[in-house]
Amino acid sequence: MERTKCFSVFAVFMLLAPNIFSQQASVLPLTLKFAPEVINLVGSGSQPQAITVSNTGTTDLIISSVLPSGGYLQTNDCSTVPPQQNCTIEVIFKPGTIGTLNGAITITDNTRSSPEVVSLSGKGIAPVQLSPGRLSFGTVPVGTTSQPQALTLTAAPAITLSIDQISVSGNFSQTNDCPSSLQGGRSCTISVFFQPTVNAMVEGALAVSTTGPQFTSLPFSLTLLGTGSGNVVSHVSVQPATLNFGNKGPDRADSVRNLTLTNTSSNTSLTIQSVSLAGSPNAVNAFPIYKIDSNTCVGVLAPGATCDIKIAFSTEFSRVFPQRYPGALTITDSDPTSPQVIGFSAIQVGQLTFSPALVVFPAQTVGTTMTKTVAVTGNNVEGGILLTIAATGDFSETGDLSPCLLKQGGKCSMSVSFSPGRTGLINGSVTVETYAECSPDPRNLHHCPDPVVLNLSGTGK
Repeated sequence: MERTKCFSVFAVFMLLAPNIFSQQASVLPLTLKFAPEVINLVGSGSQPQAITVSNTGTTDLIISSVLPSGGYLQTNDCSTVPPQQNCTIEVIFKPGTIGTLNGAITITDNTRSSPEVVSLSGKGIAPVQLSPGRLSFGTVPVGTTSQPQALTLTAAPAITLSIDQISVSGNFSQTNDCPSSLQGGRSCTISVFFQPTVNAMVEGALAVSTTGPQFTSLPFSLTLLGTGSGNVVSHVSVQPATLNFGNKGPDRADSVRNLTLTNTSSNTSLTIQSVSLAGSPNAVNAFPIYKIDSNTCVGVLAPGATCDIKIAFSTEFSRVFPQRYPGALTITDSDPTSPQVIGFSAIQVGQLTFSPALVVFPAQTVGTTMTKTVAVTGNNVEGGILLTIAATGDFSETGDLSPCLLKQGGKCSMSVSFSPGRTGLINGSVTVETYAECSPDPRNLHHCPDPVVLNLSGTGK
């Protein structure tokens, strides 16, 4: 009786086997590499590249989902694919951050090999590059002017920019041969001079404001350093001597730092004529990255008296791409060492940062698993909400990110595993969508233009 039962089960299995294993899919290519793409959240992204999914079996291939990750978007005509027919997935690269972005298209269907994963790679670039990234003038006598140092301003390929403004902080000046409109790939030169008024190091800044045809006004800046030498005595003290805002995520709250100015003279009043952000990266006709939040340093300051200036650093309207943003405050007054210049440093980053920023797994035998731990830091002043988190294909992730989303500087960790399903190089990513950077509308999930992406790479053997 038992033999008859076993034979019956085997017979049913043999009858069904042709149908069970008749679905087969061919996906080509298995990798897509995109040319460098200028970051532009309101643009359409790169030219599309196509993935062809072919049904090489004898029954219908049913594709239940096609999911992109890592700053890539897709459209497709894939649903039910009859035998010997195919469908197409078109992929667009639309980076939301500077640097290399690994991603993937994950195709889930009714084959034994599901999911099929296509590795994607591309690089996001800024529309403008200033080179070098800083200028150092060394020591220059007070009351004299340094030799010029040159900066090169270059527009990214295929982008035409209008140059709206070039400005520098106090103690520095500039001349340039930049046209009002800079064609893609072309460069112009900015010559910068240092004219110290104080016997001390001066940290200033130069800023360039640009506008492109499909994006809003964008600022770029770099640090200017020089040291004055001479027999001059200042009766103005500004503390701290520089402001460091550190990392800040793209939320709606400002980071605010305080400067205290003191008239150190025992018998002479100080007349404050102006307080400005010349040389700071505030784009023309755009919301400012830096602003003077409050200022009690106006008019006449008595001997020994103090006043305060609060400076705010905002990323709500500047989060087109992560960027270092040197800046400076210039205070013009009646002291012989005027102007006083206070340098700023700040870095706009994503809502979360990962350490390491790229997880590379060593060669791993197909079918085995290796796991690595990634440290995560939250950067928003305001709290956030996790909407989705997804790892591609041969990678998986676990971990509670909520402590990192509660406050700026919050710490948490993530475990990332690699289980190669084929031999060769496999790129992938963990893509994190959070509110308020991404829309909470379920219809917009996996279409966020500004997700946080952790790049992954491994090799199957």
